[in-house]
Amino acid sequence: MIKAILLDVDGTLTRDRSTEALDPEAIEAIQETVGKYVIGLVTGNALIVTQALARYIGLPRGSPLIAENGCILEYGGEQYELCEDLGLREVALRLIKIIPGLKPTYQFNYRRFDITLWAPRDPQELVSIVNEELRKIGLAGKVRVSHSGYALHLQPPSSSKAIAVKRLCEVMSIPCSEVAYVGDSDTDVDVMDVVGYGVAVSNAVDELKRRARIVLPRPSGKGVAYFLKYYLPKISPKEHQ
Repeated sequence: MIKAILLDVDGTLTRDRSTEALDPEAIEAIQETVGKYVIGLVTGNALIVTQALARYIGLPRGSPLIAENGCILEYGGEQYELCEDLGLREVALRLIKIIPGLKPTYQFNYRRFDITLWAPRDPQELVSIVNEELRKIGLAGKVRVSHSGYALHLQPPSSSKAIAVKRLCEVMSIPCSEVAYVGDSDTDVDVMDVVGYGVAVSNAVDELKRRARIVLPRPSGKGVAYFLKYYLPKISPKEHQ
């Protein structure tokens, strides 16, 4: 039986993996499912953005929220910090002075552990450039650098959505085997080995689809809607009888 459903945001609740526009079918399906299951969000976004998103898509106060790619967990009004503060904001400001075109994202001032930057470059190229500059200033291997497709992330090596989901299960006093997680990207891959029902939307990265227990026939937000409306009643029918 599934007791909780955790949803990634960018690329999962959006219309596709290249936009921040939420898919209305996904939001409608979430609102129809609230009350039958605990629903939460797991995202690389800042906590304040995650809180606002949860409010506006209709999740009850106190719903589980994991922000900054696993560095912050909020549930039932309590917050838990799961990453070490490495002062990455100062590192980011230093990189901005070095790399032409690199600038803070709109969430920059609201992030504590996982700091986001943006530049008009190919994501892989940008990651390579940033890693080289970190090497020059003696921070090679001390900062995880990744690109979500939306922004460049400077993260503590300890950051992990999977670790945060495990901690959430402890806080909620439920086995992770009774959790379903829907995602699309590399940051969601490790969670597939933690939860009982790892779910990938059809346009997810290949590694996630290989590791997922369920691969949906539809992409991004439409995949979430399909899972909640049609797949969920088949694998966890008790709430629908």
